[in-house]
This record gives sequence, structure tokens and C-alpha cells, in this order.
Amino acid sequence: MGRDVERSRSAHAYGVAVLASVVALGATLLVWPRLETTPSPLFFAAVVVSSWYGGLRPAFVATALAALATSYFFVPPVHSIAIESLDDGLRLGLFVLVAVLTGSLSAARRRAEIERGQQASIAELGRLALAGGELSGLMHEAATHVARTLGIEYAAVWELSSGNRLPVLRAAVCCRKEIVADVVLDTDVLSAAAPEIDDSEHLADGNGVRLAKVIIRGSEGPLGILSTHVARPRRFSAGDAHFLQAVAHVLGEAMMRRRAEEERTALLARERTARGRAEAASRAKEDLLATVSHELRAPLAQLVTWSRLLRLGRHDDTALDAVERSTRTLERLAGDLLDVSRISAGKLALSLRPTALADAVEAALDGVRPSAMTKGVGLEQDLAITPMELLADPTRLHQVVWNLVGNAIKFTPPAGRVVVRLRQIADRAELTVTDTGRGISAAFLPHVFEPFRQAGGATEGLGLGLAIVRQLVELHGGTVRAESPGEGRGARFTVVLPLLSAATDVFGGGSIAACGA
Repeated sequence: MGRDVERSRSAHAYGVAVLASVVALGATLLVWPRLETTPSPLFFAAVVVSSWYGGLRPAFVATALAALATSYFFVPPVHSIAIESLDDGLRLGLFVLVAVLTGSLSAARRRAEIERGQQASIAELGRLALAGGELSGLMHEAATHVARTLGIEYAAVWELSSGNRLPVLRAAVCCRKEIVADVVLDTDVLSAAAPEIDDSEHLADGNGVRLAKVIIRGSEGPLGILSTHVARPRRFSAGDAHFLQAVAHVLGEAMMRRRAEEERTALLARERTARGRAEAASRAKEDLLATVSHELRAPLAQLVTWSRLLRLGRHDDTALDAVERSTRTLERLAGDLLDVSRISAGKLALSLRPTALADAVEAALDGVRPSAMTKGVGLEQDLAITPMELLADPTRLHQVVWNLVGNAIKFTPPAGRVVVRLRQIADRAELTVTDTGRGISAAFLPHVFEPFRQAGGATEGLGLGLAIVRQLVELHGGTVRAESPGEGRGARFTVVLPLLSAATDVFGGGSIAACGA
């Protein structure tokens, strides 16, 4: 079908050549009796019109028809194509030569104007690309220039993203009678059968096509597609192909530059993020050293002071209590630091076995009850009667409860209250520790379980207790969350752990190596 349509267009061009020759003949016959001059000028005009409209071959057809008409109507003997006079033959031959040259020059001029228009479009697109504007605007201008310059109905630019190899429509225009409007095209129009216009074999073929595409290439492969769509199949010339390739090259350079800018922006963003993390880590190290130094100074000072008094012979219970208290403080600080280090390195081992949760909670409460009584804080417990067994490490479970309740007592003022409740919800055990202490601000609440973070400053411990609680709870397959209405309004910590029936399938039994987050 494409070959038939192309032949139809060629026949139309030749028809214009015949029509121009007939009009030139009629006009010459009208003026010939009055002027009796050479009939060549009007036939030259027919040749120029034929070459301008259809190219060089229709111009040759017009030249041949003009030569026959001149020989038949104007060169003696009239009404015969025979030429008796050598002068008449020379004049006719000279006419044919001049007509051929005129047609060739006219066709060459037409091609030059087309190439000049194409070069102007490429130069304009190159200027826009160098200006560094939006890539979408450049794609729209490219489609517009292609449609107008080649005289086709539709032109579109598609982009191939790195993650998805299906083309994405970026710009599409419809051009009719020099009026350009945006349109929407379906991806299905780029079928696998659509020929590539930069295929030399296709250019040598006489078939016309409705859809042709030029691959927009980059240094690492295809970046997109420049497509042309026509209502009637047509054959693209070598000049048309070179023009489309030049437009695709401009788009390819612009797309590569855009992607390089995006990669550079992403690289700068990652560098800023990495630098921020490094600076935060550096500050965290400095804060850690300052905090550890501060926390160690007090118990060490107590040990030095009371050891000197003991050396001087003061052997009362006050000195021994102070030494024991300072030693336990140092032991706790060292234990917290060691636990955080083991969790971070994934070397903390849990010895899991069936454990009665209520017994573990009550044992931990017995350990912190003296400090609550000393400070004047009421410690209440509401433990469920229903037996609840967990697959847990009793020592680490004791550490979780001790840290949560001890932290609540620490930040609750005298005459305050700390309530510990234990409930079973489906196949989970829920432990809540509620206090009437200073509470937690909304800004600090998301950071309450982060290590070395504390709302009260460096004078209130290392800030590791809650971080260790979260890690140990998660290693037991549970969750922990903190809630607070605000500063001065108390806080509540909730730990949810799987019961034995739900945890056996997950953990199995025996000792396991637990990895920290």
C-alpha cells in the first residue's frame, strides 16, 4: 500500500508538470500570432514550476513536453515533429539545454532553501539547548521544528528512563497549516514495526511510511525516541534523515547533560548527608566522652576520698557504704557501655528458656523498691493473676524491668507515684510502667530510645538505659513505646512481648546470638 501511495504522489507531481506544460502551450498559442517571437519564455516558466513543485524529474518531463510542443506547433514544418532546418534544430536543442539547466537550478534552489530552513531549525534548537532551559521546553520546541520544517502532521519526543524501558511521552505536537497544537499520543504508536529513519536501507527503499523514528542516543545507550507521524505515507529523503538525526543529537546532548546534572545533584546531596552524619558522629563521640567523664568523676572522687580516710584509720560503716555505692555506680556504667557495644557488634547472646513473666517483674521490683522508699516515691504493682510464660533470658528481662522502673523513680519527685501493670492480650503480654514525674516533651519523645540522648542534660546519666531496653525487647521479639501528655505530666512506657506459644515458632530453644539494630 505504501508503494502505491508513493506512486500516487509521484504521479501527482508529474501531473503538475503536464498541466504546466499545457498551460504554457495554450498561452503561447494565444500570443504567438501577435508577437511571433520565440515560444521559449512561457515553457521555461512551466519547467520552473514543475521543478519547484516536484523536483528534477518532473522538470525533465516538462522540458520534454515543451520541446515536443515547440517542434510540433512552432518549428516548420508546423504540425509535425520533423525538423528540416539545422538552425531550427540548434534553436530547439539550445532551448532544451537551457530548460534543463533552468529546471536543475530551480530544483537546486528549492533543496537549498529546504536545507537552509533545516539548518536554521537545528541552530535554534542548539541555542536553546546551550541556554540551559527546561528540558521539557526543548523537547516541545524540537517536536514543533520537526513538524513545521518537514511539513508533517505529528512529531513527538519520547524518553527512555533507566528503570523502565517503555518510552514515556515528553512532548507531542500536531501541525496543520502552520498551526501547532499539543496532542497526546499513545505508547502503542511506537510499534516494533516502525522503521528507524537513520537506517540506510530504508532510505534506499521506495516505500512510504506513516510512522518513522530516530533513536536519541547517549554515551551509554539509547535515551529516547524522536518520532514522526504522517496521515499519508511518505518517503523521507537523505536530507530529511540528516535533519532528524541532527535534532536527535541535540536532544541527546541535552538529555545527557540533564542526567549528569541530576547525578551531580544527587551526589552532592549524598555528600552533604554523609558529612552531616560524620559531623553528628563526631559530636556524639565528643558528647559521649564528656558524659562518661562526668559520670565517672563523681564515683571515682568518692572512692579516692573514702579510701584515704580508710587509710588514715577511719573504719566506720559510712566509709564502707560510700565505697560500695561508688563501686556499684562504676559497675553499672561499665555494664551499660559494654551492653551497647555488644548489641552494636551483634555479639550479645541470649540464653532463652521458659520464664514466668510475673515472677521476673516482681523480682526486679524488689530490687528497686528500696530506692523508691528512700526518695519517697510510691511504687504500686498490679500484676495479672493469669500465669504468663515467655521464651526469654531471665537476666535480660530483669534488666528491662529494672531500667524502666528505675528510670521512672529517678524522674518522679517525692510524693509521686509509679505504677507497674501486667496484662495478657491475646498471645501477647503487655507490661506498662506509668509515673507522675516530669514527663517528656513532644519534641524529644521520638528520640527517647536513642543512645546518649536525654532531655535533662549530661548530669543525669549516660542516656543508655532506655536504648538498652529497646534493643533487649526487640531481641526478644517484642516492642516498646513511650507516651507522655507533655512536660510535668508524667510518662508511660509499654512493653509488648510474645508469650511462649507465639515465641516458640520464632526462636526455638537454647542459646542464640542476637544482633542489635
